[in-house]
Amino acid sequence: MAELLTFVLGDVFGILTLMVGIVVGFFIGRAWASFTSRRQESQLELEVKENEDGKSTVYREQLAGMIQFTNHFSGDLTKHIELLESLGQQLNHPADDSTKDVEEQSTKAVELVAEIAAANHRLKRRLESAEANLKTQAQELEESLSEARTDVLTRLLNRRAFDEEQNRRWAHWQRKEQPYSVMILDIDHFKQVNDKYGHDAGDKVLKETASRLMSVMRETDYLARIGGEEMAILLPEGDWDSIAPVACKVLDVVRCLPIIYGECEIYVTVSCGLMSVEHANSIASLMKGADEALYAAKSNGRNCGYINDGATLIPINDLAARRSEKLEEVPREQSKKPASDSPETNTNLPASGIDLVANELRNRLFQVSQKT
Repeated sequence: MAELLTFVLGDVFGILTLMVGIVVGFFIGRAWASFTSRRQESQLELEVKENEDGKSTVYREQLAGMIQFTNHFSGDLTKHIELLESLGQQLNHPADDSTKDVEEQSTKAVELVAEIAAANHRLKRRLESAEANLKTQAQELEESLSEARTDVLTRLLNRRAFDEEQNRRWAHWQRKEQPYSVMILDIDHFKQVNDKYGHDAGDKVLKETASRLMSVMRETDYLARIGGEEMAILLPEGDWDSIAPVACKVLDVVRCLPIIYGECEIYVTVSCGLMSVEHANSIASLMKGADEALYAAKSNGRNCGYINDGATLIPINDLAARRSEKLEEVPREQSKKPASDSPETNTNLPASGIDLVANELRNRLFQVSQKT
């Protein structure tokens, strides 16, 4: 009888350990979610107000479902423990009836063991069901949280996700001096597109622009739509020689081809402004500096970009030209060839001058196309 009791108690202890692990894991996860939500409370307030009847309702329903399920499971667990305690008492303290023979007591013990086995089997099924339900609800909650970080129209990350990532990169900059830069982009003449072709065309322009930008993003770049026709990119570099080529690539990929809407061809360009964290003393000043550079690009013909170094606003084309000059710093006497041997066109005009003329021409053609 003692060996039987030891076996039963060992089985019970194993099952209780499994149950405790699942329940503790659930409450730890819920506590962690509560902790992280408090850290992001200020960022969530605006979105909760905007989506009060939408996403916040989904979260409440999902959490309520998990709490209700936990309560039911807790009740089942309590009943199972009470049953095991009752059966254990019957094993430890059999009825004091001297008339009962050994065979009858053995039969009673077998029946008790069978009841324990059945109870354990039922609990096992409940545990498996609990684990499956928790996984499903956790996945649904994760998907909902992911949707809350994604722009519905463009499928880019939204302003909330952008702010969270920038907070993380700013912390790295503060602790490890790991630089990064911010690029703010704005679609040129977007209001004219909406006015002339309609809002559906405007949506098509936003989605196509986002798709083109994503095609030139590197794994370490972080692209998000932060409002209206405005997007932003977090770049992992802070030096001009690294970020200027990225900006040029961004400008080129948007203006390379028209966007087809029905039978119309819509020519789209963007303007951009950049600033490195090395020239800012806060996230707010970094964003303000990049925005000032964007305004300079808008004021100087659009379809171009400027970099803010904290003191001056420098056209990106000038930086690209300077970079080219550095690459060409080889003995010119070694690279000179007779004019008759060189079929190349004359490049005496500085690269920045050519780009400025080309930008101005593109903008004039764009404005003419919008009026027709």
